[in-house]
Amino acid sequence: MARPHAVVLPHPGSGNINPALQLAKLLHRHGFCITFVNTEHNHRRVQATEGAAAVRGREGFRFEAIPDGLVEADRDRDAGDYDLCLSAATSNRCAQPLRELLLRLNGTPGVPPVTCLVPTALMSFALDVARELDVPSMVLWGCSAAALMADMRLSELHERGYLPLKGNMI
Repeated sequence: MARPHAVVLPHPGSGNINPALQLAKLLHRHGFCITFVNTEHNHRRVQATEGAAAVRGREGFRFEAIPDGLVEADRDRDAGDYDLCLSAATSNRCAQPLRELLLRLNGTPGVPPVTCLVPTALMSFALDVARELDVPSMVLWGCSAAALMADMRLSELHERGYLPLKGNMI
């Protein structure tokens, strides 16, 4: 039987990459072939701070990069709405690059076919790509249990009129 091949896709914002990388390393230690997918921006940042060897990978563990989907007008990292722009850009513009990456991986000699896709929660567009390509998937939630419960109840809070927040927020 071929070695299982997990593609791990963290959201490029803080708090998502480290838990996803920890999971990828754990799966690799248990025999999985891993493809860890950064955005091109974060891939370049790692290379600039850690050196090219940091993203070279090793036997059964490779790094790949896809665009983050931001257009030039959205690239001001100091803007107050940068994280919101980044999330919208990945959700709206990253499905096709991910699809192309998965198809390329499946056609690369010496690389086992992709057997599962593991995006973090903010990369939910990846679930549609996985479904389309008939690749099993699961979502990694890297935040607290309280944040998960809040996320699961957002629609109910909205229906009850608690969201959006009203009044003076100090």
